[in-house]
Amino acid sequence: MRAISTWWKQYKYRFVPWIALTLKDRSVRAVPSCASDELISNGEIRASLQNLFSQFNQDAQSATSYKSALHAANLGIMKSQMGFKVIRKPSRLKGGGTGVFVADGIAKKGTVVAMYPGAIYALSDPIFFQSLGNPFIFRCIDGILIDGNDKNLSKFLFKSCANRDYAGRHAVCDTSWLTESPVNPLAIGQYVNNHNKEHPANVAYQEYDFPLDFPLNQRKYIPNVFHAASIHYHGVSRLCRTVVLISTRDIQEGEELFSTYFTVVNK
Repeated sequence: MRAISTWWKQYKYRFVPWIALTLKDRSVRAVPSCASDELISNGEIRASLQNLFSQFNQDAQSATSYKSALHAANLGIMKSQMGFKVIRKPSRLKGGGTGVFVADGIAKKGTVVAMYPGAIYALSDPIFFQSLGNPFIFRCIDGILIDGNDKNLSKFLFKSCANRDYAGRHAVCDTSWLTESPVNPLAIGQYVNNHNKEHPANVAYQEYDFPLDFPLNQRKYIPNVFHAASIHYHGVSRLCRTVVLISTRDIQEGEELFSTYFTVVNK
């Protein structure tokens, strides 16, 4: 019974009937429309990520190939470029497991503080087996799903899709987020915990599609890959979907990040 109780506590946040029945009793983030669900502009997101990834590339020329060393080096670059680091460690929440914290600096309001990594699933893609007992599946406004689980079947499928989608000698995504030492230190957003009365949300999710002209030599830092092999989505060239976490206020050094797992969009 204890195992069933533990499984339900994790899974209920993905069970639509339960969410609908309990929605009135929980805090939600409400936005008037899909178009207005933006805390900062897409241009600001692109500039922030492209500047950071460009610096990763420059320093990688002389760096070791060991992921742990690259992770440490890129955390230092993140501090110098953005003014802070984000790290994983045990959450302050009772039973919260792993959490994400701002370290060595301050994350100013309106800053990209993390990315939600994982395989991207369109509405027609199979995800039943991956979803079983999986608390890391993020549902976007348009129904696209991102599986941020870094273990078991989800891990195997992500690595398989990543190896499939090389562009010549260029990797088009990052697989190091599946380890304890992600080369892109931002790629830990799936471990941000839900807020509560004692710990209000200080970040919010924002969907972002990488444009087709995003530099090819920087795509190796994107922690997302499509599950399907097709290069088209709804008849047009698909854009790589990611979800970034944006700070909604200044977040001080040592603070844990908290988001709102439930967003209501009034269409």
